[in-house]
Amino acid sequence: MKKFFPLILTLLFMIMLWPGPVQAAEVLWQIDLRDDGSIYESLTMDQSPGFDTREWKQLEGGEKFKLERKLENWQAYQALSQSLPIKAEIKNYIVFKKTSLFWEKNKSAGFLQAVTDSGQGQLRIRIPGAIGESSADEVKDMTATWELKSLAAMEDGQKLLAASVLDGLMLGVILFGTGFLIIIIWFMRRMKRVNNLIQERYSLENIGQEEDLDENDDW
Repeated sequence: MKKFFPLILTLLFMIMLWPGPVQAAEVLWQIDLRDDGSIYESLTMDQSPGFDTREWKQLEGGEKFKLERKLENWQAYQALSQSLPIKAEIKNYIVFKKTSLFWEKNKSAGFLQAVTDSGQGQLRIRIPGAIGESSADEVKDMTATWELKSLAAMEDGQKLLAASVLDGLMLGVILFGTGFLIIIIWFMRRMKRVNNLIQERYSLENIGQEEDLDENDDW
């Protein structure tokens, strides 16, 4: 047993120094669509990304590497050289908008590959409305979530999601206008009724009848 002791000790020492499985870096890519049509995008990862970050604002502090940017609308987002390959179609109705997002596989392929190579993670798109159709791995409340690795296998032109978003400003204007119209109609009908009562009370026929009654009383 003693002669195997050095061998056992060597094996134990090698096991202690042997590197374990490396945990993949986590990437969280989030896009928030605002009520006013603007877009807030953030990218959080465990390490510095392998791409140019001049189109982003880096947030200082914290253990993770975080980037963010704010865009006025989808047109401004799609004009960026580094963006998700997403095409947006927005149809405006009276009190709501229907927003549909489609995957453009060949656009920004290199940028997307650089992000996915940084580690495993998720893409989350939050939209202030009811999500109807979606190809996401998970839809909860107003947020759709995809695994980053699954995006690379997505077909060109595939629909990511379709959602109906209420136009709060237009809805408020319509409700205010409807309420104001109801008040005007009620007021006009009230005034018409008062005018009818006045006409009935002071019409020439009624005045003549009152004069005849006064003459009869004099007799």
